[in-house]
Amino acid sequence: MKRLVLSLSVLIAGTAAATAADLPRTAAPAMLVAPLAINWSGFYAGVHGAWIGDGGEAVRRGVIGVASEALPTRVGLSGSGLGGGAQVGYLWQFGNVVAGLEADLTAMDVGRSRSGFGTDGGFGLRTDLSSQMNWFGTVKGRIGFTMPSLLPVVQETLVYVTGGLAVAQVDREARITVLPVGVGPQASGDDWTTGFAVGGGSEHRLTQNISIKSETLYYRLQDETLTLARAGDQASYRFKNDGWISRIGVNVRF
Repeated sequence: MKRLVLSLSVLIAGTAAATAADLPRTAAPAMLVAPLAINWSGFYAGVHGAWIGDGGEAVRRGVIGVASEALPTRVGLSGSGLGGGAQVGYLWQFGNVVAGLEADLTAMDVGRSRSGFGTDGGFGLRTDLSSQMNWFGTVKGRIGFTMPSLLPVVQETLVYVTGGLAVAQVDREARITVLPVGVGPQASGDDWTTGFAVGGGSEHRLTQNISIKSETLYYRLQDETLTLARAGDQASYRFKNDGWISRIGVNVRF
């Protein structure tokens, strides 16, 4: 009897093993890898190119001892041009809201010189006025929100508004030349001046670390008054600068 049970056990075990061998093998489930979430928080730095349109002008504020019709009353010194520079900043993300701070500096050569002619007491007067912007920078805050991008190469887009302090290095000069004598008073200013800038832009993430940005700002700088005086004669001109700057750049995140 024991031999019969043992034989049946061996037969059943062998049949089960053979059946299991014949069953199709099921592959182990593959691990699903979730795409990395876009995170805008952190430090970044980059470079940019810029277009600047400056609406500078000089307005006469007062004249003493000189015929008023001999000097121009308002002179347009607007100019435009290209520039380039760099920016650094830090962002914080709260859901789909992103806020941060950014500082940038742009080198440029934008401005204009103009001359006016008149006569006073039998002498000719030539008035030369000029305004030249060499550096422009901002320190500003920005806040915006993220949104899905419609472009296949862009992972996510950040749209924002921005505003803050503007600083610029502007060469301003006023000169009156007495003709034909060839001498006259002159005054110049070559200082950093401050103002404000407001605008908006967008930034597009190409990878986890690289993004491209574009923004446009309106700026207004503080006025500067230059006074020309000689032998009791005096004239003063107030210079102002405002305009637009548009920038396209690349940022790298760390």
